[in-house]
Amino acid sequence: MTENISPRLLRLYHPAIVWVIRVLIGLTFIVSGFVKGVDPWGSCIKIGEYFEVWGWGIPSPLITCAAFMLAGTEFVFGFLLLLGCYKRVAVWVLSLMMAFMLPLTLYIAVASPVDDCGCFGDFMVLSNTSTFIKNLFITAGLLYLIVFNRRVDGLFVPYVQWIVGGLITGYILVIELIGYNIQPLLDFRRFSPGTDLVASTESIEETVFDYIYEKNGHRERLRINNLPDSTWAFVDREIVSGGESVDDGFVILDEEGDDISSDIIDSETEQFIVTVPDIGKVDLSCTYIINELNAYIIERGGSLVALISADSIGLAWWKDVSMADYPVYGADPKLLKELARGNGALVYLDKGVVRWKRALSSISYTFMTEAPARELIRSLNPETSYVLKIITVPFVSILLVLLVLDRSGKLLKWHLSRRNIRNKSMK
Repeated sequence: MTENISPRLLRLYHPAIVWVIRVLIGLTFIVSGFVKGVDPWGSCIKIGEYFEVWGWGIPSPLITCAAFMLAGTEFVFGFLLLLGCYKRVAVWVLSLMMAFMLPLTLYIAVASPVDDCGCFGDFMVLSNTSTFIKNLFITAGLLYLIVFNRRVDGLFVPYVQWIVGGLITGYILVIELIGYNIQPLLDFRRFSPGTDLVASTESIEETVFDYIYEKNGHRERLRINNLPDSTWAFVDREIVSGGESVDDGFVILDEEGDDISSDIIDSETEQFIVTVPDIGKVDLSCTYIINELNAYIIERGGSLVALISADSIGLAWWKDVSMADYPVYGADPKLLKELARGNGALVYLDKGVVRWKRALSSISYTFMTEAPARELIRSLNPETSYVLKIITVPFVSILLVLLVLDRSGKLLKWHLSRRNIRNKSMK
């Protein structure tokens, strides 16, 4: 390797520089991959936005696969780069990824087809220009590592690296599967557990809005004291002033454009909110579970409300198909996707405060019938923070044990003894 590097280029080499670049780029990819992996639905939404802008009708299953692969690749190879494992493969995989991402983010910075690239999910929102500049530095660092990375040893010797790679891959895969099938183990969105939706609805009272109405293809922006007659159709409501607190507001509008959130959220007792961002994608078998949940929460003195992204015809269809004996309201699909992930989800509120969320598909009929009634609320709670600790602590502990054994030479002795036994058996 040394003889292939020119003397002038060799002057740029120093082991400390290699390690600094490994750590900085590795951590960047680890964070990016983790926040995408912990919330696969968010990644699917962002990837879907790109395809929608470009006019590509990509099936949802392929988008889901792409979201899983993107998060897993960033996390696994970012971690391997940080640890100095698979020194050639890790650098080249990440470099090939940047060969695609760099021109893509340049296009996004120039054309702005989406508000943000989504590289760090909801954890951190960067401007499109900042994202491109970040990728320039990452690409420059990877080019340096292509030349010099193999000259510096990693934390693990080669014969242990496959174990390390397997652990990292298994860890992020479990994180992704839980995030997709139940709920993200970390919630970086506005309505995370602990959020008071009642306070969110009250925070918008001092805000000034423009109300957008449409008639015969013509749209008008109007204020609350100058709304048109019933021949005009309400389209949307936009913030004019006082909107700093509205960013955190939970807003449900009726057909007239009035905010009815305070009428929906019960600040006195328990409540289930069912979210359906697309009635065309939800599994209708969950309607039985919803009816059972409604009966259960009413018996406890609470209530259940369904928020569905649909027009009046769609809402009527849902009430008919599901035999709903609970209030059903229309809501913005973006708001519903932010409140809870999944094609259908259940949100538990206690006096208006979000306590937990979970996908309806993760609640089975057996689960509902076998769980004791007095413990059903607790049984339905996915306890995401606790589960994340249960997964992460063993993962980190095993990596540290492997590192200690590797540095002490015990793994080398084990490896050599196994090789000697194998050689003797072959004679």
